[in-house]
Amino acid sequence: MSDRPAGRSPLSLITLALDKFLIWVSIAVGAVLAINMIVAVFYRYVLSSPIFWADELSLYLFCWATFLGACLAVKRSDMAAVTFLLNRLPERGRIIGSMLIQVSILFFAVVMGYYSMLWIMSPSVMNLLSPALAMKMWKLYVIVPISMLCMAVFTIEHIVHLLQDLFIGKKGGAAQ
Repeated sequence: MSDRPAGRSPLSLITLALDKFLIWVSIAVGAVLAINMIVAVFYRYVLSSPIFWADELSLYLFCWATFLGACLAVKRSDMAAVTFLLNRLPERGRIIGSMLIQVSILFFAVVMGYYSMLWIMSPSVMNLLSPALAMKMWKLYVIVPISMLCMAVFTIEHIVHLLQDLFIGKKGGAAQ
């Protein structure tokens, strides 16, 4: 699916814009994480005066980078997979098998997104402050439902393309 040229459907335009946005946010998060870690090491080992909040910030930035990377991996179909059985099926079977996988990913994203929203909106999380940063924890945890929403959108796009492949057929494309 990743070799498919971007179409002009509204869904394709949305996923393309979302993909570009996630790339830029990931770059920013990665840059801030790297700078934070370099500065923290410099202060700890060169100046012998550690920054007390740097470790916590690194932890939260790493979590954000992980969830953003997972979204981009879903978009590009770059998740780890065991394709031993799928590769042995005829083309129609591969499409149906891929469809089942995408529906499973969509189910996971919807369930996780729903329950993560319930969790974040609970009073215990809404009023909780991070120990070192003194920041509301919901602002740090919000990446979970955001990433699940992005994964759901990307998965829906994959399902639409698989349905097109199943019912319309491939037009000169290589086998998946």
